Amino acid sequence: MSSSSSFRPTKPSGWLAPPPLRVLDWQRRQEAFTRSNLCHLMLRTALENGHWTLLPLPGEIAALPPAAINAEFAALTLMMGEADRLRSARSYSVGANATGLAVAATAGSSPGEAISLDRAPSPHGLMLFADPIGSDVAMYDTPAGPVEIHTPIVAVSWSVWDGTRHEVGGRPVTWMHHNPDGAPSLLDPSMRGVWMTFYAPRVQDTVGIDPDQPVAVDQDGSPVTAAQSVTADMSFQRRDPHLFGPLAWNNELVLPEGDVFGDIRPHTAQEWAATVYTTWQIMQQSGRSLLTEERRHTLPPAARKKAAAKARTTGAAQKIGDGAVRVVDLAAPARPPQQAADRDKAASDGRRTVNWSCRWPVPPYRRSTCTNPYLHHKLNDTLHEHHEHREEIMPLRIKGPADKPLRMPSGTTFTFDTPSS
Repeated sequence: MSSSSSFRPTKPSGWLAPPPLRVLDWQRRQEAFTRSNLCHLMLRTALENGHWTLLPLPGEIAALPPAAINAEFAALTLMMGEADRLRSARSYSVGANATGLAVAATAGSSPGEAISLDRAPSPHGLMLFADPIGSDVAMYDTPAGPVEIHTPIVAVSWSVWDGTRHEVGGRPVTWMHHNPDGAPSLLDPSMRGVWMTFYAPRVQDTVGIDPDQPVAVDQDGSPVTAAQSVTADMSFQRRDPHLFGPLAWNNELVLPEGDVFGDIRPHTAQEWAATVYTTWQIMQQSGRSLLTEERRHTLPPAARKKAAAKARTTGAAQKIGDGAVRVVDLAAPARPPQQAADRDKAASDGRRTVNWSCRWPVPPYRRSTCTNPYLHHKLNDTLHEHHEHREEIMPLRIKGPADKPLRMPSGTTFTFDTPSS
């Protein structure tokens, strides 16, 4: 590896999320691309080079298989499963405030409750975030020197994982899991959980990237610049406009039901899954703990008719999900009053002691909430045999009298925002 003086980290980047009414079109195009020969070639090449997290193996296997894998079978199984997932998925568009809260809450602590299938807002789903929920960070040794590439993660698809996934076309399938921190292992065929596939944006839909900035590494080890990536994508889009997927498949995992997240290494699929799971928790909160509002968007009848005709012409799926996009963001009472906070911070005299003569910020945190206080306290169900406690996310709050200036402990301003890469 070359000396550190030649190290070139990539610049942070954001992305241009599609407006809600375009999400269904993106979903339809992504489903068509996932069934294409190009997607099959890309998956097979990645598998042959050892880049995989979940690997389907033909037949029933009691012990770990030999090193050789059937990349053809694995690629077809993965892409057909993902295409079916996208075709059945309900669509969600998550706004910047809700995305920021989920990222901030996950940065403070990962979900503490046992993973539950009931947290998913639908059995199959595709969720696009207004800002990246994390980034995939990889270091490459290229002829031009070491290059560190940050790839933003902006979308996730999911489905319930159960025993039916262990048959493809009537053939039994064994799944192997490759944990980056350990050796590959076979997944328990009786396991239930949630499958998640994480997506990055196309470079042409990102912002803050210089044309000469490396965004990938070619098979020969040479870096691919942002300008080269955009040129290649535009060429493909002109040649096969109906098979051009707007998102790039990055990674996948299965969250076993009943497991807990525990400590999470940053820039991993486990971290992104924790942020998605936190988003689901935020969406489920109701009553006095309500944090989000949801609006259901559908295409006008004329636009639906045009989209169906286009799908028939191109051979794409005519029906995607339930034909609606759910736009999710923080409800008005839960949105951070940024303008008021900035004004109060400017009025603060910089005192370091937190007291009731001022206001102070409380970062997002998690709390366990009893679902039935009567059973818990009146009937002494302290072991939770007949009721449960559920985890809730409390957003950043400004505490203290409303007429006092905002003071920051230790002279530090704590800003919670979504990472730009």
